[in-house]
Amino acid sequence: MTEAIKQGLFYVLDMESSLAESLAHRIVEMKQYQVFRRWDMNVDPEKELENYKDVLKGIIISGSGRNINSAKEAPPDVPAAVFAAGVPILAICYGLQYLAHAQGVPVVRCWDEPDLEKRTPKAAKNDKGEQGPVLFHRTDADSPLFHGLGRSFPVWMKHNWQVETAPPGWQLTGYTEKCPVAAFETGNIFALQFHPELGNSLCGKMILHNFFSLICKVQTPYF
Repeated sequence: MTEAIKQGLFYVLDMESSLAESLAHRIVEMKQYQVFRRWDMNVDPEKELENYKDVLKGIIISGSGRNINSAKEAPPDVPAAVFAAGVPILAICYGLQYLAHAQGVPVVRCWDEPDLEKRTPKAAKNDKGEQGPVLFHRTDADSPLFHGLGRSFPVWMKHNWQVETAPPGWQLTGYTEKCPVAAFETGNIFALQFHPELGNSLCGKMILHNFFSLICKVQTPYF
């Protein structure tokens, strides 16, 4: 039996993310095995996940440069088999928006412009939304993702769209000044609006470590 089978692996679904390489690199850096698939690859995810069921430890849904509200072309979709696999899921950025949208929660513009009257469709083309290092605030909910971190800590944001309420029945676990819903979870599904996979995310490695070790029950070489 190989070490990969002994330790298990992660299934990563790339939703057309500009940070896909960073995500893959971070997972390797943290000594985890992965199967990396773009959402529209010509692979049957149901059959593939069935083949991996004995070693699969978790699933990660990436961010995306696409818009869940796009009327021009179908936005990236998550196969139903992902949610039927029964393992913990970590959804990042677009992944959070996808989960909220699937529960009927509107995905709206995240504005950098503070003046409501200046928030026009024309201005939206150049508005940067929420980008770079931002202070994240935890709610009173005790999420295992944030174990060992303070009540507030820096995260790395890269988004122009957001949700303003958590899905019904889901637990809001964090927010920022511009983003009222920066993290939520339910059961074994965890969603983050920010990007823990980036190397310049000060606490990102700790959050991924918590997902791998506390939630998915695999060891990492960190902490």
